[in-house]
Amino acid sequence: MVAARRLSDKASLLRPLKDEHLLEVYREAKKMNLSNEFIELLEEAISIRHLEHRREA
Repeated sequence: MVAARRLSDKASLLRPLKDEHLLEVYREAKKMNLSNEFIELLEEAISIRHLEHRREA
């Protein structure tokens, strides 16, 4: 629970990004096989914004 809270706090730092930019960064991070921690952070930010349905679009 504490780890999930920390992830959520870190994900909130991505708030200034527009939705499309966040999704673009996520897609590029996946393509580039960046660290799982970074991808999880992006996924948490996407989840907070309820954009899951647009991740692969």
